[in-house]
Amino acid sequence: MATPGLRGPHHCIANANAVADMIFRYLQSRCAAAGGSLSSADLEAAHGHFTGSLPTAYNAFDVFNARCMEASAATAPAFFARENILSSLLFACGHRAARSAFPNQITRFGAAWLNQFFGGFAEYVRQNVCSTADDRLIKAYAIAANKAGAKLAVTDMLKEPSALQVMRECFAPFMLADAANLRAAALSDVASYQIAAARGIPKPDISKVTEQEVRNFLTWLPPQVNVAMSAAGAGMQPTAPAAAAAR
Repeated sequence: MATPGLRGPHHCIANANAVADMIFRYLQSRCAAAGGSLSSADLEAAHGHFTGSLPTAYNAFDVFNARCMEASAATAPAFFARENILSSLLFACGHRAARSAFPNQITRFGAAWLNQFFGGFAEYVRQNVCSTADDRLIKAYAIAANKAGAKLAVTDMLKEPSALQVMRECFAPFMLADAANLRAAALSDVASYQIAAARGIPKPDISKVTEQEVRNFLTWLPPQVNVAMSAAGAGMQPTAPAAAAAR
């Protein structure tokens, strides 16, 4: 059975590429037949320039995609929506550590809770680690979508060099030997706030995370990040404090 496609503007980018191919093939044939003033080489150069410029049109494709999804009542997860790219990539690299650290919440609330937690993790990263992550990942997504089209997967994003560099920066502080102790309390607060906001629960609730649970998550996170990065072709090297602790 074929895997369902992931929602996102990459479908629009794939359509734009297909239409551009048809247009320029037609123009090339007409130019050759009529002896026009534009040569085939000129048209080929224009074709390359046009398709190469598609990644810069992310905003337009995002609007088109939103309209299409609303019109079709699509329910597939929007992993590549502007606000979700960072959390989707954090999830891809760290979900195994989260499943081990938060068994009670996942058993009770399922996959939706896990996505909410990584939404909180992404917000912490934006606030404390890499404020430019979203803008840079949008550009990387557009480049990856131009290459993979409608077949784009999260693994393709992790293989895109510019996206991989962003994720290295986002994970770097969590690779430190003392990261679990230094960051658990603050991450617990941000993640719990995001989970509460997503679930509409302002009061204390079992769906929120404790400092100790987050400390466990951060302890188990580095090896999982290395596995994910290695699968993408570029593992994370331990930072100096972590390397010193290992010796």
